[in-house]
Amino acid sequence: MTDLNDIARENDVNLENCVVFVRGKDDILAVDISNAGIRQRSDGTMGFTFSIPPKETLALEEYFNRFATGEKFYFDISQTGYRPVYYRGLSPITKEVSKEYLPKFNITLYAQKAIVEPDDSYFEPTCECCEFCHIG
Repeated sequence: MTDLNDIARENDVNLENCVVFVRGKDDILAVDISNAGIRQRSDGTMGFTFSIPPKETLALEEYFNRFATGEKFYFDISQTGYRPVYYRGLSPITKEVSKEYLPKFNITLYAQKAIVEPDDSYFEPTCECCEFCHIG
C-alpha cells in the first residue's frame, strides 16, 4: 500500500485536519474537514456534509462516481483510525455564494456503517459429533 504520509507531504495535506477515504490499496482521497459536518443515525446511516471549494468538490464527486452502491470503503477522521462503511450515494451539489468568502459547494456523502465481525467471535466445533460442544 502507498504510504499515506508520503502522499500527504507531496500534496501539502495536513492529515490531522482531513477525512481520508480509502478504497482498495491505492485509491485514496483526503478532504479538509474545516467546513464539514458528520452525522450518524441510529440505523447506522451516515452523512458527511462538506462545504468546500469547487476544485475539492469536483475531486470528491469524481472519486465517488466510480463507486457502486453498496461498495465497501474506509474512512479515517483526523487519523483516529479507519472505519469500514458501504457507499450509499452523493447528494446533488448546491452552490453557496457569499460576499464574505469565496464560493463554496455543498455536497453530502451517504454511507452505511459496516458490521464487522471480530475474528474470534466464532469458534470451530471441537468435535465431530456436536457443533455446540465449544459453547461453554
